[in-house]
Amino acid sequence: MVMDGDVPYLPQEIFANILIRLPVKSLIRFQCVCKDWKNLFKTPSFIAEHARHSTQQDSVLLFKSPRYKCKPACLCLINRDMQVLEYQTPSVHSCTIGSSNGLLCLLHVWSFILWNPATREVFQVPKAPNINRNVIFYVGFGFSPVVNDYKIVTISLSRLYGDGVYLVHVFSVSTRSWKEVEGGKLKGILAFVTRGFSFDGAIFWFGTGLKGQGRSLLSFDIATESFKLIPIPSSVHVTFESRLTKYENKLALLSKTRVESTKSFFISLWVMGKCMDTSGERCIWTKIYTSNPFPDMKLSSALTIWRNEIVIVGVTEGKTVLVSCNLHTNEVKMWTIGNYSLETFFWNYAESLVSVGDIHIEASSS
Repeated sequence: MVMDGDVPYLPQEIFANILIRLPVKSLIRFQCVCKDWKNLFKTPSFIAEHARHSTQQDSVLLFKSPRYKCKPACLCLINRDMQVLEYQTPSVHSCTIGSSNGLLCLLHVWSFILWNPATREVFQVPKAPNINRNVIFYVGFGFSPVVNDYKIVTISLSRLYGDGVYLVHVFSVSTRSWKEVEGGKLKGILAFVTRGFSFDGAIFWFGTGLKGQGRSLLSFDIATESFKLIPIPSSVHVTFESRLTKYENKLALLSKTRVESTKSFFISLWVMGKCMDTSGERCIWTKIYTSNPFPDMKLSSALTIWRNEIVIVGVTEGKTVLVSCNLHTNEVKMWTIGNYSLETFFWNYAESLVSVGDIHIEASSS
């Protein structure tokens, strides 16, 4: 610390090191302290450092509440203290299709919205060409540090060109425009979980072959705008209730298998290891967990990994609860979270200063 007369002085870099650890709400309030701080909070380097620090902490968990006829849709954040915070979405009847670097992508009918809940910024994405004439099978949102860009992907079955013709449209946030890209890898593949999971610069969907080829992962590289099919071994049980997630910085798959002659389920966690070739056709999957941790509970399809625990929404004694199971100790915890629907999705979320008006994250990961 330097003394300027009787007034202590801290170097700017020390202030910056303190500020990157503060929540977005505080930083927005501190913009009025001085012009230098306001400008600092808008620099790509500060935004990136703040995002990295936010991600390293225990991420809050985001999921969607039901659409009551008398209530608008809302998003609920569960912080590390297990407090539930509600945010009303910009569009009343929208659904969340992706989360990346503190940004959410919402879909309402045929329109997409980018939204930063922490800063409350909203960007209405231009309507995709001919999207209302097609049947959408896949939709996804993600970020690539390679091209420093966020992209929205829609994969639809064309009603204009006959059966089996897929059209792929990609919206680039950096160019603010849609374009059609080649979808040759899609021939003969159908989706059965339409919302993509963004991880490591790519978007992943579950798919199934039309001629009994089995389950696969369809991967879209955000930087190169190319597709890849990754076979899923037959030993990995994949259903409509399976979910992709991240475990120890690797792509992972959670599946539910009903225990025979009962209403309870085994939950298994599979992790995809290193692929033996660039095509993705020879990837190693390892099962690292299987158990029946919630034997007496009605479980939803909302399933994820959070803080090295399996987290799921369930119902017990007529109450909607959030339950978790520690992967190492098998310890089960339960929290009553209110009257929420079982038909919901989890999204990992960490707040950020990323602006939907001028998006720039500077080599942060999704």
